[in-house]
Amino acid sequence: MASNLLSSWRQTLDSKGMWPKSATARFTVYIVALDVIFQLLTRITGPNSGITRALSGWLAVLTFIAAVLLVILGVRWTKNQLLWRLRNRLIVTYIFIGVIPVVLILLIGSIAGYLFAGQFATFIATEAIDQEVQSLQHANTDIALDLANQLKTGTAFSAVELKKLGGLKHLGGRFDSADLIATSGKKTIVLHSSNPQEAEQLSIPSWLTGEFSGLVLDRGKLFLRSATKVPVRDEVITVLASAPMEGSLIGEIASSAGEIRLIPLQFVEDKSSSEESRKPTTETTNESALNVQVRSRQNAARSITAGKVPPAEGWWDKEIQYFVPLQSIQWTIGPERSKRELVTAATAVVSTRVSALYARLFSSFGQSANLVIFALVTITVIFGVIELFALMIGIGLTRTVTESVANLYEATQHVNRGDLKYRIGVKSKDQLAALQQSFNSMSASIENLLLEQKEKERLQSELEIAQEVQAQLFPRISHNMSTLEVHGVCKPARTVSGDYYDFLSLGEEKLGIAVGDISGKGISAALLMATIHSAVRVYELGRMPEREELVAAGAAAISASNRSYRNLEMTGVAAESPATVLSLLNRHLYHSTPAEKYATLFLGIYDGPSHALTYANGGHLPPLLITTDGAIRKLTVGGTVIGLFEDQRWEQQRVTMHPGELFVAFSDGVTEPENEFGEFGEERLVEIVRDNRHMPLARISEMVIAAVQDWIGVQEQPDDVTLVLARAL
Repeated sequence: MASNLLSSWRQTLDSKGMWPKSATARFTVYIVALDVIFQLLTRITGPNSGITRALSGWLAVLTFIAAVLLVILGVRWTKNQLLWRLRNRLIVTYIFIGVIPVVLILLIGSIAGYLFAGQFATFIATEAIDQEVQSLQHANTDIALDLANQLKTGTAFSAVELKKLGGLKHLGGRFDSADLIATSGKKTIVLHSSNPQEAEQLSIPSWLTGEFSGLVLDRGKLFLRSATKVPVRDEVITVLASAPMEGSLIGEIASSAGEIRLIPLQFVEDKSSSEESRKPTTETTNESALNVQVRSRQNAARSITAGKVPPAEGWWDKEIQYFVPLQSIQWTIGPERSKRELVTAATAVVSTRVSALYARLFSSFGQSANLVIFALVTITVIFGVIELFALMIGIGLTRTVTESVANLYEATQHVNRGDLKYRIGVKSKDQLAALQQSFNSMSASIENLLLEQKEKERLQSELEIAQEVQAQLFPRISHNMSTLEVHGVCKPARTVSGDYYDFLSLGEEKLGIAVGDISGKGISAALLMATIHSAVRVYELGRMPEREELVAAGAAAISASNRSYRNLEMTGVAAESPATVLSLLNRHLYHSTPAEKYATLFLGIYDGPSHALTYANGGHLPPLLITTDGAIRKLTVGGTVIGLFEDQRWEQQRVTMHPGELFVAFSDGVTEPENEFGEFGEERLVEIVRDNRHMPLARISEMVIAAVQDWIGVQEQPDDVTLVLARAL
């Protein structure tokens, strides 16, 4: 049961491509298993045990290696499984080409928009601060000028009062909490203060040698400060106005930007630096003695918050929060050192909304701002529709491609299973559709080819049967007599032959020799050859049969061939003359075969006691008689082919074969084969036979057949090759 469950589990994982087969996968399984075992040991033994401490290093290494190997295997599995289908590959390709760039552009646009909005919000806030600084500077300058004019009239410096200088109207209501002091040499008077203790701590740092206005950090608090120097007689009067960033002042700044949170940075100064900063500016101060240490940690408890985030005007109206360092200095070290040491006295966190920024940005457009909004929204919608349309077109094109490929793949699976009748339903008119149609045509062609192959195999099987039948028609037993030895061979150009030769035993001392060639090749020639074979044997019995007997004789040629051999050998018969047999065969073929069918036939009867050969030739190549001294005689007596004309007569002749004389009969397949040197020819045949006339007849036949084959070479044998030899003894 357990083995079956394991086998089923393995098959399931293997079907999903998750069973480890490669060396990397198996190694990963071992590492993960070892990592899990170590994890369990550390959990069981506890975090403070010796085993846990010993395994902690190995556990980290194994976990890292396992993670790397799992990532590698995950990439491989994704590539082999998810990306195996063309559709998934095209979708991934489209995502990388079409979707990811759009997402990146939107992301870049969002980041750029956020930075722009944040910078714009910061600009609004810093602009408001700058305006307040300028207002404070103008008011301070007016007070300094009034102070100088009052001192020029003879008023003592210590007796100067702010109310005599025009009161607080120079500073305005939002500067009610401002502190105002004036210094001359080592003398300092407080012109105005809402907090006398804070005013007494105001001092002119050594770095302040000219006029100044800006945002500063002093004693852990943020101030707007403005310093103005005016000459009065022989001395320079410095008027310093300091407004803390709180109350109505910070509310005025936040009113134009939204919510602003100012965060002062915490500074730590050594004592010598603080005391040195209070010394008169007439002495040169060594910057290395200041030794100001800056901590970058923000002090949230000291932050100043004013204003509020505007209400949202819609779902799109998102809150924007931006963090930016403010252009400010630390009062004790001055602007130059703050800049050189990258010291920032305060940072600001601005919180606002898109609608507020938009209203401020397009405030100059007035009522036309709505048209700008409409134009931007319209362009965004158009771009979105175009992108959606492109996405739909891309998915549609991807689907057409992948559907065609899927159809082709399914079709190949059907063909692989032997289902050649399966056809793909073609619905489109593109190159892929043409490919599917080509596949359908190919399947149909293969199906037809297989049918033709089966038919060819069937015909080949029938031809092999016909070959076996025809082989039974050629002589298979020895017909040698005491005065004559014979040998015949036929090499078909195709499976069956249209050539014909036969040895007819007409008694103990008589032998019939027949050599013929049927017009055409293949099955038709072989059938006509079988008919002639049967008819010759019937006619040689010495009587004229009826047509029905000839038909029956042709059909029973196979079964009767061996039996006729035995019967004719056992009983002597009075054979018809060769010329008579040719006439009978001519009439029979003329009436029973198509007009274009005919045959050539040499027919001879050899008489042993007299060594005489009586023959007639019906259009066949004249056989040769080669004497012992190499002389040649041709047996030319005869007439035209048989089966072509009606009522033809043939002459016959009687020749004597002397002992040792060689009879050679052959078909045109021996003499007519060609190569680049021309035909094989009768002369080469005669030369081979004459040079080897003393050898056995079978050996002579082999040499002739081999010479003809060498002459043909690698080409296909053009015609049937038939050779019949006889030697008088």
